[in-house]
Amino acid sequence: MKTKIFTIAIALLVGMLLFSCKKGGFLDSQVEVLSEENVFADSTMTFNFLNNIYWNTGLDIHPYRNTIGGFSGGGPGTSDWNDAFETLTSNAASGFSGQDAFLKGTSTSSSHPLLAMWTLMYKKIRAANKFMANVPNSPISATRKKVLIAEARFLRAFYYQMLVRYYGGIQLVGDDVSDDFPTYEYKRNTYKECVDYIAAEYDKAAIDLPSAATLEAINYGRATSGACKAYKARLFVTAASTLFNGSPASTDATVRPFICYTANYDATLWQKAADACKAVMDLPEYTLIVDNATKAGDGFFKLFTSGRKTSEFIFVYNLALAAANASDTNGGLERPFFPWSITARGAGTTTVMNPSQNVVDAFGMANGKLISDASSGFNILDPYKNRDPRFYNSIIYNQATMTSRSTTALTTINIYTDANNNPVGDGIQPYHTKTGYYTRKMCNDRLPFASLTVARALPMMRLAEMVLGYAEALNELGRVEESVIEVNKIRNRAGITAGSDNRYGIPAGVTQDQLRTLIRNEYRVEFYGEGHWYYDTRRWKTAEITEKGNLLLAKARQNATGSPYPFAYTYENVLSMNFIAPAMYFVPIPLSEVLKSKGLLVQNPGW
Repeated sequence: MKTKIFTIAIALLVGMLLFSCKKGGFLDSQVEVLSEENVFADSTMTFNFLNNIYWNTGLDIHPYRNTIGGFSGGGPGTSDWNDAFETLTSNAASGFSGQDAFLKGTSTSSSHPLLAMWTLMYKKIRAANKFMANVPNSPISATRKKVLIAEARFLRAFYYQMLVRYYGGIQLVGDDVSDDFPTYEYKRNTYKECVDYIAAEYDKAAIDLPSAATLEAINYGRATSGACKAYKARLFVTAASTLFNGSPASTDATVRPFICYTANYDATLWQKAADACKAVMDLPEYTLIVDNATKAGDGFFKLFTSGRKTSEFIFVYNLALAAANASDTNGGLERPFFPWSITARGAGTTTVMNPSQNVVDAFGMANGKLISDASSGFNILDPYKNRDPRFYNSIIYNQATMTSRSTTALTTINIYTDANNNPVGDGIQPYHTKTGYYTRKMCNDRLPFASLTVARALPMMRLAEMVLGYAEALNELGRVEESVIEVNKIRNRAGITAGSDNRYGIPAGVTQDQLRTLIRNEYRVEFYGEGHWYYDTRRWKTAEITEKGNLLLAKARQNATGSPYPFAYTYENVLSMNFIAPAMYFVPIPLSEVLKSKGLLVQNPGW
C-alpha cells in the first residue's frame, strides 16, 4: 500500500477552543509533513486529527468565526464576511459590505457568499473518513477507540447535514478517503436518500457515544448521544416543512428529487419529527433554564452567561477563556457587539450584527401579545416599554442601560441624533451602528466590560429548539391545544406574564393557522443571533415574503424639553432586499464542480 503524505496543521486555537488533554503537546502549535502511519501511531496526534474535524462546527453562530475558518475566495474568510448568518437575513445589518449583494439578490453562481461551503464540508467529511479508517491502528484503548469512531461518525453526519441545508441533495461518498473523490460520478443523491442516510448515521453514532450526564468534564464540547438525537430531530423537522414536503421550489422533474423529500404532502413526516423532538425532550439530562424570581426572563440571560455547561445546551462551540475586550477572533464576544462607549474600540473597527427594526418589531409585549395587536398595550411613541423580556436580553436600544466600562454602575446608551441631525454618543454613524441598535444576545452586560473574563460556549443546539420543534409538529398535525402547552414552556421561561387565563398571551380558540404564525415568530425572537432565521424562512418557504422589501433602521431624534416623550422615532431604509425565488432557497453548486462533472451534476433551480 502506498504511504500517504499530507500536511497536518494543528493550531493552538483549536486546542484552546475545543478541549484540553492530559498528554503533553496537545496545545502545541505545529505544522509538519507527516505520514498517516506516523500520525495515527501517536495518540496525541490522533486526538488532534479528530479535534481538527470539530474545528468548523461553529460556522453559523460565532460573529467572527468565518474569518478564521480556512475559507478563501470572496466569501467566508474575507474582510466582508464577519457577521455569521444573521446578516444574510432581514434580522440584522452587517457592518461590512459583502452581505449587501446577497440581500439585494445580485449574487451569482460564481459570487455567492456560501460557495466555499461545498469544498469545506467535503474536506471535513473526507477527514472523518480518514480518521475512521486509521484510528483502529492507533495506540489508544479499544474502549476509547469505539467512542472516537462514533464522534467521527457524528461529525461526518453533521457536515453532511450542513451541506443538505445549503444545497439539498448532495453526493454521499460513503467511506471514501481519496483526496478528490476522483472515482465518483458527479451525480447527486436525492434529498430523501440524504436525509435517510444521515438519520441512520446519527443512530449508529449514538450507540457508542456517552450521554451528556456521563460525559467527563474534560470532554465537554464533544459529541454525545443526545446531540445525535437532537440533530436527527432537526433533520426530520426540516424534511417535514413546506419546502421539502409537498411544495418544492421547482416542479422541474429533473431537479425536484434533489430539493424535496416528497413532491406530495405527507403528514406522517410531521409525526416522525414530533417523535424525534420528544425523544430528546424526554432525556433527563436536559432541562430549560427558568428563573423568573430574580427578574422576569432571567433564565434566558443566564442560559448564555453562566459558563460553558448548562442543562439546556446539547451541542456547543466552546470559546476560549478570554477577556471581553480581547481581540474579536480570540473570544472577546462582547467587543464586536457592544457600543463604542463601552468597548472603546479602535478607529476603523466596526461593530457587527446590528439588529434591524424588522426583528425588533418581532419581539412582542410582556403580556405575550404581538405589537400589531391593538390590545397589546404597545405605544409607538414609547416603543421600548413593557416588551417581551427577551427583547431586553437581546437588543441594545436608545436609552438602554448596561454596566459601564470600568465599574458596576449603570450607564445609559445614547443612540440618537441632535436637533442638527448629528449622531450623539453611539448613534447611527460609520463603524458604530447602521440600524440604531446593537446586539446584546449571549453577552454579559452585568459586569464591567474592561475586567470581564469569561469562559463560555455558544449553543449550536439547545433544548428550546426541540420544544419549539415539537410544538410546531403538533400544530401541523392538528393538535393545536397540545402545541400551545409546549409553546408556553418557552414563553414562561422567557418571562412573559401568564395572564389570568394562564395562556401567556395566546388567545383561547386559537386556530392552527394563527398558531403557526405565532410559532414562527417565536422561533425568530427565541433564536435571534443564533443563525436560525436564514434556514427557517427557507424551510417554511416564507423567505420570498420576509426577506423581501426594506431592511429598516430606527432613527431617534431628541424632542424639545417638556415633551411627554423624550425622543421621536422615524424608520428608514438601510437597503432594499430582493429575495429571488426559486434560486435563493438553495445555494448554487460551484460552477467549477458542475463543469467538471460534464453535465452529470444537476444545478439547483434558478442558477
